[in-house]
Amino acid sequence: MGIVGNLRTMQLEELLQWLSQSKKTGTLEINSGKVGKRVYFKDGRILSSSSTKPEEYLGHFLVSHGLITELELSKAIELQERTKTLLGKILVTTGVLKEDDLHHMLRMKAEESIYDIFSWTEADFRFLDDILPESAMVPMALDVTVIVMEGVRRVDEWRRIRDRIPSQDIIPVTLITPDMTVLNPAERRIMELVDDQRTVEEIRLITHSSEFHVCKVLFDQHRLGLVKFVQPRQPTAPPPSAANSGALSDLLLETAREHLAKPDYDLALRHLRAARCLEPDHPMIQEALTQGEKKIREEIEKAGINLTVIPKLLVSMQDLTLAKISPQEGFMLTRINGTYDIQSIIKITPIPQLDALMVFWKLAKAGYIQMMQPAAKK
Repeated sequence: MGIVGNLRTMQLEELLQWLSQSKKTGTLEINSGKVGKRVYFKDGRILSSSSTKPEEYLGHFLVSHGLITELELSKAIELQERTKTLLGKILVTTGVLKEDDLHHMLRMKAEESIYDIFSWTEADFRFLDDILPESAMVPMALDVTVIVMEGVRRVDEWRRIRDRIPSQDIIPVTLITPDMTVLNPAERRIMELVDDQRTVEEIRLITHSSEFHVCKVLFDQHRLGLVKFVQPRQPTAPPPSAANSGALSDLLLETAREHLAKPDYDLALRHLRAARCLEPDHPMIQEALTQGEKKIREEIEKAGINLTVIPKLLVSMQDLTLAKISPQEGFMLTRINGTYDIQSIIKITPIPQLDALMVFWKLAKAGYIQMMQPAAKK
């Protein structure tokens, strides 16, 4: 019989060690409400992992570590849609990636995805005995004890990093130009994007990286005295106390409803997600978020924004540099070429689907882009 629980009552390291010592085979599902992950076990050892986090998809992970380019990822995804072949196999057979490099990155991707869970304080989990995915996996047989030791160390490291980089709105500023020759391709790409204006979030989007990866590279350069951090352009409010979190959740839900009615879907979604973060186990809040996301998707689709339409720029890139746009909007605008449909663009961007659709909706509403229907297939 499978085990069910929450990370509040059973820490991840205890859970993983129990599954290892019990020589379990099956799938561990962990859901934080925002992200879902699966860790696959065979006789107490970890076979692999999967995630709903876009930056942890194989293609984005390879781009973030400098193994492939965004263009190579785009071409591979197009081929994958036609052939229904695994992305890794396509990259190897087309000569873009060496097989040894693929196996190494698959192992690293699986490990990094699990390390990320160690930073979660709240998540439901369940273990499905003797259930493994039917699709082919590259077995890795990761040692649980090693994973746990590194995961705990990562939590301590993340805490130190957060002292210096408390949010993704922080702007890294170069004090002394680093020696790029001592950096690996992924680190070099991050440091090349530090221009004293881009935020951590903007760098993360451009490089397809995880927040931890970007922050660690910048933090290492900070410790060398090469980088400092500037506060966000807009200060963020302090977190609420536990005593008033319920009242604040009610206020957030009410404000979200007001924004849905305006409509201001971006702010509505932010308030709904903020309420869920305050009380992740509250069924009414979860239902409000689910229904809010459904309504936003329906209204966006009514406005002509769906996965099959092709966005086209209505203004020049020079004019866009003067416009007040968000990092996500700027990132998406640079991926529009008048031939890719929205679905194709989303597949090569580390942004969740609904968030990406909202970006296109806002850009169309502002008059920066228009939507074209795809040509009829002959």
